[in-house]
Amino acid sequence: MELKGEVKEIIYRNEINSYTIANFETKEVETTIVGYLPFIEKGDTLNITGNIVEHPEYGTQFKVETFEKLMPESIDAIEKYLASGKIKGIGPATAKKMVDKFGKEVISILRYEPEKLVCIKGITKEKTVEISNSFNSNWDVWRIVGYLEKYGIGASGAEAIYKKLGPTTIEQIENNPYILIDLSPKANFMQIDKIAIEMGMELDSDTRIKSGIKYALKLATNNGHCTVLYENLLQFSKELLGVSEEMIENNIISLKVNKEIVIEDREENKEWVYLQNYYNAEKNIAENLLALNNYLNVKEIDNFEKKLKKIEENSDIELSEKQKEALYAVQNNNVCVITGGPRYW
Repeated sequence: MELKGEVKEIIYRNEINSYTIANFETKEVETTIVGYLPFIEKGDTLNITGNIVEHPEYGTQFKVETFEKLMPESIDAIEKYLASGKIKGIGPATAKKMVDKFGKEVISILRYEPEKLVCIKGITKEKTVEISNSFNSNWDVWRIVGYLEKYGIGASGAEAIYKKLGPTTIEQIENNPYILIDLSPKANFMQIDKIAIEMGMELDSDTRIKSGIKYALKLATNNGHCTVLYENLLQFSKELLGVSEEMIENNIISLKVNKEIVIEDREENKEWVYLQNYYNAEKNIAENLLALNNYLNVKEIDNFEKKLKKIEENSDIELSEKQKEALYAVQNNNVCVITGGPRYW
């Protein structure tokens, strides 16, 4: 389902991931929209796609799946947008003067001919540059959200990528689409790979092969594994990329030399491969656990067994042998790992 309208009010926004609840008005109806809407503000005109859902507490809502931010079309909407404070150097009074002078053409002037703004009282030649830069920066952000959809990256992911790459986001991705594998945990290698090949990327390109190897390692981490057997990585990468084993091995060596991955020898002469950041994290955890385990056990409770028995009697709870074993492990050790989910009676 598709709707076109204006954001009338922002009801709620999560500043971390841009999850937003807003009042949205079309020509026919006003509704509540919910979803990940970075860069969206009150007064913005949007094309949104999604579905109507029923919230148990808040009632009917429109859940946004994708959105496109549009330039406002009516004179009133254009003035409201320019007066919103989003464009540096333009306030309500200046916005009115600009719209009165140029009408709907003001958008094109801001984009392509900002020098014409000097005819408006209070706007200097220097100020036209500031206004135009701010306007075009907002424009570029909108393009990025739509541009990244074809790579399978949604609005919340697009915001994170823009924060890392800045105004040249699109240019950098067009030069090397595979950088998305490093920037977004939700990036789909097959989708990115297809577009990159259509753009002229060679199948045996080192850039492509290295990206495929790192993608394989990321898939493993998504399944809860910090590391992968070398031989398994080799086989998976070979099937994913359709290139020779020798090319993959050469690029694994290159990734290791550049400290993007770590290869660790373990028991039975088997090699395990990590992404560098996961190896560093696991190593840091292990070192901290060892250090903690070597400290003096200052939490040990005197007469532990007697006190435990008294607690059982007073609370009318009888612990199983396994539960007691876990408590004794905590009592006697600085570090212990207790696995398994909780049970409820």
